[in-house]
Amino acid sequence: MIAVNTLIKWEHDNDKESIERVLWLDRQQNIAYVINIYSNESPFLRYISDIEEGIKQGIANILDSDPFVKVIDEGELSEKSKEIRDKAWEVIKELVVIEPVIFYKKERRKLVLKASAIYNLHAKTISNYLKRFWKRGKTKNALLPDYYLCGGPGKERRAGNKKRGRRRKNAELVGEGINVDEEIKRIFNVTINKYYHTSAKNSLKLAYELMRKEFFSDEFKIENGIRVPVIKPMGEVPTYAQFRYWYYKNINLKKQISSRQSSKKYEQQYRPLLGNTTSEAIAPGSIYQIDATVGDIYLVSRYNRNWIIGRPVIYAVLDVFSRMVVGIYVGLEGPSWIGAMMALANAASDKVAFCKEYGIDIEEKDWPVHHLPESILADRGELEGKNVENLINALHVKIQNIPHIGQTGKQLLNSISELLI
Repeated sequence: MIAVNTLIKWEHDNDKESIERVLWLDRQQNIAYVINIYSNESPFLRYISDIEEGIKQGIANILDSDPFVKVIDEGELSEKSKEIRDKAWEVIKELVVIEPVIFYKKERRKLVLKASAIYNLHAKTISNYLKRFWKRGKTKNALLPDYYLCGGPGKERRAGNKKRGRRRKNAELVGEGINVDEEIKRIFNVTINKYYHTSAKNSLKLAYELMRKEFFSDEFKIENGIRVPVIKPMGEVPTYAQFRYWYYKNINLKKQISSRQSSKKYEQQYRPLLGNTTSEAIAPGSIYQIDATVGDIYLVSRYNRNWIIGRPVIYAVLDVFSRMVVGIYVGLEGPSWIGAMMALANAASDKVAFCKEYGIDIEEKDWPVHHLPESILADRGELEGKNVENLINALHVKIQNIPHIGQTGKQLLNSISELLI
């Protein structure tokens, strides 16, 4: 179905292609006005029957995608972009609604010249506004500038003798500045590693100032008995903006956080999460998670309630696939191998009998877990060392130890622990 804004791709005898946008239709008169979206031509007339015949013969086809359709967030547009768009729209908004008269060459010329006199703009500028509006879908946002095409995204420009970038306003006083060549980049890298990627946590500005003193000073002078470096003029030293730009362009977050804070901090809060244990569990019993949590309460003696005997250590064992708590143990000894084994023994015990010991009657279907898993996931604590070899060799249970920091592999168990305490 041919409609306004339909894109039609034509294949010509010389193996060339053209794409036309339908701007206006009159089926009673069998005419349509179209425009080539990739040329500088003005709108021209085509017969609707010719278009439909071309589609039947295969020399024309309707495109499903529009290269100029973009989802634009008004809030993300710069004020400059909005100003350019609104200015162009103000000029042509009264013209584009005069259809089909605006598509007639002579009438369009008259209307453009009239608008030229009113807005004090060259007629060619107004014609370009119109063509841009028609080619890009007949919307107001079609008049937005293509700033995203400016420059060379991802391409680094070569440093020549001429200074790159905007000319300084006070270049006569401070000089034009210098380009960042390979030698300057080397100095930047040395400075970052020496003064910024350290536990001293120097600011980027301080690292820049220290770089100026070390690498951009020719001589020294004595002031109050102190040897002070004489830094080169501003026109011969890279600016802080250049230093900051190249730092953020080549930033290494892992190195920055690890060196300025600690490797543990990076692993705990900033390392990328490439997966989780849930995706590795293929069925109930394939992976158990085990961990200990110190209860946020104090226990007292049954013989004398004035005697505080300590805070309980709660062990929980969780089946990753089903999210079911399969084992639990509460003791007074700190997190240890014994506590972990008590929890694991509970995971393999009959829960009906276990609950009956505490006066709770349940049926097998209420807590149907009394098996050992294929593997156990724990942190580098109780299940690391020689003791765990007995578990591996005797029961053929695999042990997966993850770093204690971060706990990204045990989010499920951590949630259970929060409920228990």
